[in-house]
Amino acid sequence: MAMFAFVFQPASAQDYPSKAIRLIVPFAPGGTADVLGRILAQKLNEKYKQPVVVENKPGVGGNIGAEQVSRASPDGYTLLFGTIGIHSTFNIYPNLNYDPPKDLEPIIIVADTPNVLIASKRLQLKNTKEIIEKSQNATADQALFYGSAGFGSSTHIAGELFKYESHANLSHVPYKGSGPALTDLMGGQLDVMFENLPTAMPLIQSGDVKVLSVTSDKRVASLPNVPTIAEDGLPGYVFTAWFTIAAPAGTPDPIVDKLNKDIREVMLSKDLQKRFASLGVNPVPGSRTAQQSKAFIDSETAKFNNLISDAKLTAK
Repeated sequence: MAMFAFVFQPASAQDYPSKAIRLIVPFAPGGTADVLGRILAQKLNEKYKQPVVVENKPGVGGNIGAEQVSRASPDGYTLLFGTIGIHSTFNIYPNLNYDPPKDLEPIIIVADTPNVLIASKRLQLKNTKEIIEKSQNATADQALFYGSAGFGSSTHIAGELFKYESHANLSHVPYKGSGPALTDLMGGQLDVMFENLPTAMPLIQSGDVKVLSVTSDKRVASLPNVPTIAEDGLPGYVFTAWFTIAAPAGTPDPIVDKLNKDIREVMLSKDLQKRFASLGVNPVPGSRTAQQSKAFIDSETAKFNNLISDAKLTAK
């Protein structure tokens, strides 16, 4: 029987894929995960000569779609476009119906991107330091509100890390995705957001919001005159959002390894890298294996568990 398993698994990987693949994006259309997921799906479609169909399953910070993937057949035909919120800040949700580290199999980290601190033009803020000072000096009826794509999302955790390190007095307003939050930011119902750069860039370019700083450790090429948060008022602050492809736990190693190899290959294509760069997204270096990706996720989870515990963050 053991010999049969040894023969079967490589054969199944060699024949994979022989039918359409579902790529679950656990957020609403139009956000960063959706845009990147569709670009990658198109490249895999071209490589495999099989449809790679993107399905949006938003809700609960991405965990509705992620749970659906975790319960799918572990055969490589249902994949997840995962995020930091699903893989590393899930402990903000105490009552999930699945266990991300046990029920999902990370295949590869595909990309990362900084967030940007953007503000409503109504506030007429000049820099990040002003947000800290304004929030700390605000009375109860002058509280500053920041929006996010939902509890545990990168846009939420970036804001909570900022609050934790700066002692800024900001109130969190979660939304079901960045789209409606950005609409309220432009309308003046929100004060600030820590939004993914690709989603925020069109609004920055159009002047609909004021960009103050970026969350990365270095300035980004697409916004060379925008300082980092560390430069602009909060030394030491760094936050980067990242994205994965994952499968249900129990997916055979040969299929995981094939997907890892094939995704690395398409990620190195010049046209994909050009499209990602135009969005302010960095394709992760092509040397990262499935094992290295999992080790990275484990280290990020430990780091954010400390923040979740110390700041007493719980999805309400």
